[in-house]
Amino acid sequence: MVSTGDIIGLVLVYAYVAVVVVIATLAKRKWPGGSGFRKVIHILVGNIVFFWWIFDSRYVMAFLAAAPFILFLLLMTPHSPFHKLDNAFLKMASAEGHGYGLVFYAISWTILALVLFDDRLVASIAIVAMSYGDGVGGLVGKRYGKRKLWKNKSYIGTASVAVGTFLATLAVIGFYTWLSGTMPQLNVYPFSVLEAVGLAALVGAFVASVELVSPGEYDNLIVPFLTAGLVIVVQLMLGGGIA
Repeated sequence: MVSTGDIIGLVLVYAYVAVVVVIATLAKRKWPGGSGFRKVIHILVGNIVFFWWIFDSRYVMAFLAAAPFILFLLLMTPHSPFHKLDNAFLKMASAEGHGYGLVFYAISWTILALVLFDDRLVASIAIVAMSYGDGVGGLVGKRYGKRKLWKNKSYIGTASVAVGTFLATLAVIGFYTWLSGTMPQLNVYPFSVLEAVGLAALVGAFVASVELVSPGEYDNLIVPFLTAGLVIVVQLMLGGGIA
């Protein structure tokens, strides 16, 4: 049965995605020469982690809030006939990056929502590592990354991945720690300030390293899943375990 929380969550997810689409489309039309269109979408969609705690069912979150975007985005890939529609929003988005990048993004959301629904802090850290880490790194690297570190990855871009992931991870830990005060069912490990900063720094360095060597089209799968595994291991070492 779909609960009130699930209904509210679905409305928020679809409404927020619609707002992101509108904002990104208007920005693209106003600054058509910009190169950060896809990365802006990439970052903004990651903010869903700050309200997906409202859902009561992993299946509603995974199969009604996340999975439908897999099919929708798949229809807009370069090999789909729908991609040929003039001025299509997702045609503009995929033109800047890898054709299946946004599809893999939605797949990651779906799997993390299904598997780690009972430990949404871990899942949320994995998501912001993908959205903020990779997104911020891409934006900064393309604009200021002149000196290359590895293949097409720059020193400043890689450093930005680490910093973006570090700050986003801290924000997620702080938010879910605060939220768990009234919602213990969220199963949030009680990180101390020192542990939170240490974990955020570790995740930032880890994601920067993984993103540096992972194939660009697949980093939306590789980064979140490996990050989730890392955070789970850290929690186990600290005695937190998993749900």
